[in-house]
Amino acid sequence: MTISFNANLLPQSPTPEYVAWVDVMGIQSSMSRSLNVSGNFIFKLHIAALQSTHTNVSLYPIMDGLYATSATQQDMLTFLRELFSSIADEFINATRPEFRFIIRGALAYGPVIHGNSVPANISFSQAFQDNQLYKDSILLGLPMIQANQSEKNAPPFGIFVHESARSFAPQNQPPIHHVWWKWGTQQNQNWNGLKQTLSQHFTWCKQHSSEILYDPIRIAAHEEMSNQYFA
Repeated sequence: MTISFNANLLPQSPTPEYVAWVDVMGIQSSMSRSLNVSGNFIFKLHIAALQSTHTNVSLYPIMDGLYATSATQQDMLTFLRELFSSIADEFINATRPEFRFIIRGALAYGPVIHGNSVPANISFSQAFQDNQLYKDSILLGLPMIQANQSEKNAPPFGIFVHESARSFAPQNQPPIHHVWWKWGTQQNQNWNGLKQTLSQHFTWCKQHSSEILYDPIRIAAHEEMSNQYFA
């Protein structure tokens, strides 16, 4: 069976956009312990994303995480602020420590190609022609890689800003200069509550590290990052 595709027909001048990658921390450990618990974590993240304001923001879900793209800085930051605030409320109000889950993310900036901008005649494959929704769910671009690989530098419930978003921005919008972008402030009730609950959660994680398959060295590193982020 011949696979037909002509990459020369891809959009030649893709628009620079902000690209965020957000995912659930430690999902492999969670899923190895309980499918129901990890399913709660994953679907609550995606529900929170859909409930957050995503005007002019495109969402691309991928199992335990999602890519979000936007050509405007304010729309992207509004989306991230609401998403993280919503999951923070879930974290604070969880009835048991093992029902808490943590997200973090990273933000990059650069040209991307959306699947819905790829012309149908780029392939003569009937499968491609018959599955437009599948095609539209594909995203291409270097900022995806930059955001995904940078996420490890984000603290729990934090957002790391890749150098591309610290160096470039849309016209009339300043770059984001800080390595960590803080979605909350001391005036936010859930921001202060989250700081306290995270401290309690890391104490519980240390006491159950073998049971929850959470390396004590990683717990200490994440706790230190959290302390600095919420300072």
